[in-house]
Amino acid sequence: MVIKEEEQKKLCLRLLKSETETDVKRILKEMGLWDNEDLWITYGDDEYNFRTIGNQQSDSDTALVEKIINSIDAVILREAKVRGIKPDDPKAPKSIHKALELFFNISEGKIGNLTRAEKKIKSENIVLVASGRKTSHSITIIDKGEGQTPDQFKHTFLSLSGSNKVFTPYVQGKFNMGSTGVLEFCGNENLQLIVSKKFEGLIKGFDDDKKWGFTIVRRFEPKGQMKFSVTRY
Repeated sequence: MVIKEEEQKKLCLRLLKSETETDVKRILKEMGLWDNEDLWITYGDDEYNFRTIGNQQSDSDTALVEKIINSIDAVILREAKVRGIKPDDPKAPKSIHKALELFFNISEGKIGNLTRAEKKIKSENIVLVASGRKTSHSITIIDKGEGQTPDQFKHTFLSLSGSNKVFTPYVQGKFNMGSTGVLEFCGNENLQLIVSKKFEGLIKGFDDDKKWGFTIVRRFEPKGQMKFSVTRY
């Protein structure tokens, strides 16, 4: 099923404005996307991904913190890549504190050493927004990180147990699964919308790399001989 680029943009904006699972399901059903299982790809290319996704944080607060940690890592990686610093570069910082000091001029890498005005400026890199009803709200995390092009989604946001950060000493996330810890707390359908665009300072002139990408993550109930649910996007 092919959706024209203009319609893709409209769909993305409608999903961004949705506050409930009901709204998201209605929109995807209207587009013929919700009930067509052939369009949904298995998260991490693992039909048994419930073993990873369903066995992480025991509470929603901890899961949410993992998402924010991922945003912090993305912002740090943006600064490293803009400077052409690779993980194995001798000039690379050896810890997150060193990275904060080098990239953001934070003395000793401690937020407490910043003035109130400096904290306000730094905090603009990551924003958390809660909207909707108090009993059933929607959480949105926005960061000015490195971003990903649409063709990179599968290897970054939608991968499991990879090694994309394991050899990078100046980030906190290591096991390539923290972003999925929140899913079991995302309503009955485990819905998550991911929207991203590659940071312009990292684009090498390809028009396709300048485009936004987005995807929806959801849980499918077990069928037939399946014993566990499976997450797809």
